[in-house]
Amino acid sequence: MKVYRLRVREEYLKMIKSGRKKIEVRVAYPQIRGMAPGDKLLFNNEVPAEVINVKRYETFRQVLRVEPVEKIFPDNPSFETALKRFHGMYPKWKENRYGVIAIRFRLLGPGERA
Repeated sequence: MKVYRLRVREEYLKMIKSGRKKIEVRVAYPQIRGMAPGDKLLFNNEVPAEVINVKRYETFRQVLRVEPVEKIFPDNPSFETALKRFHGMYPKWKENRYGVIAIRFRLLGPGERA
Protein backbone atom coordinates (compact mmCIF):
# COMPACT_ATOMS: atom_id res chain seq x y z
CA MET A 1 0.00 0.00 0.00
CA LYS A 2 1.29 3.41 -0.98
CA VAL A 3 0.19 6.93 0.03
CA TYR A 4 -0.21 9.54 -2.70
CA ARG A 5 -0.38 13.22 -1.79
CA LEU A 6 -2.55 15.03 -4.31
CA ARG A 7 -3.05 18.76 -4.55
CA VAL A 8 -6.48 19.96 -5.74
CA ARG A 9 -8.01 23.39 -6.18
CA GLU A 10 -9.97 24.63 -3.17
CA GLU A 11 -13.32 24.41 -5.00
CA TYR A 12 -12.71 20.70 -5.71
CA LEU A 13 -11.47 20.05 -2.18
CA LYS A 14 -14.84 21.27 -0.88
CA MET A 15 -16.61 18.87 -3.25
CA ILE A 16 -14.39 16.01 -2.04
CA LYS A 17 -15.02 16.83 1.63
CA SER A 18 -18.78 16.93 1.04
CA GLY A 19 -18.64 13.45 -0.52
CA ARG A 20 -20.04 14.67 -3.85
CA LYS A 21 -16.81 14.29 -5.84
CA LYS A 22 -15.88 10.61 -5.99
CA ILE A 23 -13.56 10.45 -9.00
CA GLU A 24 -10.31 12.38 -9.40
CA VAL A 25 -9.03 12.63 -12.97
CA ARG A 26 -5.45 13.53 -13.80
CA VAL A 27 -2.79 13.24 -16.42
CA ALA A 28 -1.17 9.83 -15.80
CA TYR A 29 2.26 11.07 -14.75
CA PRO A 30 4.79 8.29 -14.10
CA GLN A 31 4.71 8.90 -10.31
CA ILE A 32 0.96 8.07 -10.10
CA ARG A 33 0.72 5.54 -12.92
CA GLY A 34 1.21 2.61 -10.51
CA MET A 35 -1.70 3.63 -8.27
CA ALA A 36 -3.88 0.64 -7.32
CA PRO A 37 -6.96 -0.22 -5.25
CA GLY A 38 -6.14 -0.13 -1.54
CA ASP A 39 -3.62 2.68 -1.90
CA LYS A 40 -4.29 5.81 0.14
CA LEU A 41 -4.74 9.40 -1.00
CA LEU A 42 -4.18 12.56 0.98
CA PHE A 43 -5.79 15.57 -0.67
CA ASN A 44 -4.04 18.86 0.18
CA ASN A 45 -2.41 17.18 3.20
CA GLU A 46 -5.73 17.17 5.05
CA VAL A 47 -8.40 14.92 3.50
CA PRO A 48 -7.62 11.17 3.58
CA ALA A 49 -9.18 8.72 1.13
CA GLU A 50 -8.72 5.19 -0.17
CA VAL A 51 -8.40 4.24 -3.83
CA ILE A 52 -11.23 1.94 -4.90
CA ASN A 53 -10.51 1.66 -8.61
CA VAL A 54 -8.12 3.10 -11.19
CA LYS A 55 -8.74 3.24 -14.93
CA ARG A 56 -6.39 4.41 -17.67
CA TYR A 57 -7.62 6.36 -20.68
CA GLU A 58 -5.92 7.94 -23.66
CA THR A 59 -7.77 11.27 -23.44
CA PHE A 60 -10.00 13.39 -21.21
CA ARG A 61 -12.67 13.07 -23.89
CA GLN A 62 -12.63 9.28 -23.38
CA VAL A 63 -12.94 9.68 -19.61
CA LEU A 64 -15.99 11.91 -20.01
CA ARG A 65 -17.64 9.38 -22.32
CA VAL A 66 -17.20 6.50 -19.86
CA GLU A 67 -17.18 7.89 -16.32
CA PRO A 68 -20.19 9.68 -14.75
CA VAL A 69 -19.46 13.41 -15.13
CA GLU A 70 -21.31 14.28 -11.89
CA LYS A 71 -18.81 12.16 -9.89
CA ILE A 72 -15.90 14.11 -11.42
CA PHE A 73 -17.54 17.55 -11.45
CA PRO A 74 -20.53 17.47 -9.05
CA ASP A 75 -21.97 20.67 -10.54
CA ASN A 76 -22.65 18.47 -13.62
CA PRO A 77 -21.36 20.72 -16.44
CA SER A 78 -21.93 19.96 -20.11
CA PHE A 79 -19.50 17.63 -21.88
CA GLU A 80 -17.76 20.54 -23.60
CA THR A 81 -17.51 22.61 -20.40
CA ALA A 82 -16.01 19.64 -18.53
CA LEU A 83 -13.50 19.12 -21.34
CA LYS A 84 -12.54 22.80 -21.23
CA ARG A 85 -11.94 22.53 -17.48
CA PHE A 86 -9.50 19.66 -18.00
CA HIS A 87 -7.70 21.50 -20.78
CA GLY A 88 -7.54 24.58 -18.54
CA MET A 89 -5.67 22.51 -15.93
CA TYR A 90 -3.47 20.43 -18.23
CA PRO A 91 -1.84 21.33 -21.55
CA LYS A 92 -2.93 19.09 -24.42
CA TRP A 93 0.64 17.82 -24.95
CA LYS A 94 0.67 16.29 -21.46
CA GLU A 95 -2.62 14.50 -22.12
CA ASN A 96 -1.19 13.16 -25.40
CA ARG A 97 2.16 12.17 -23.89
CA TYR A 98 1.05 10.52 -20.63
CA GLY A 99 -2.60 9.59 -21.10
CA VAL A 100 -5.18 10.07 -18.37
CA ILE A 101 -6.04 8.29 -15.15
CA ALA A 102 -9.45 8.20 -13.41
CA ILE A 103 -9.18 7.45 -9.69
CA ARG A 104 -12.36 6.34 -7.93
CA PHE A 105 -11.99 6.85 -4.17
CA ARG A 106 -13.83 6.82 -0.87
CA LEU A 107 -13.24 9.18 2.02
CA LEU A 108 -11.70 7.65 5.13
CA GLY A 109 -13.47 7.99 8.45
CA PRO A 110 -11.95 9.55 11.60
CA GLY A 111 -10.45 6.24 12.76
CA GLU A 112 -8.90 5.43 9.39
CA ARG A 113 -5.62 6.92 8.22
CA ALA A 114 -3.97 7.62 4.91
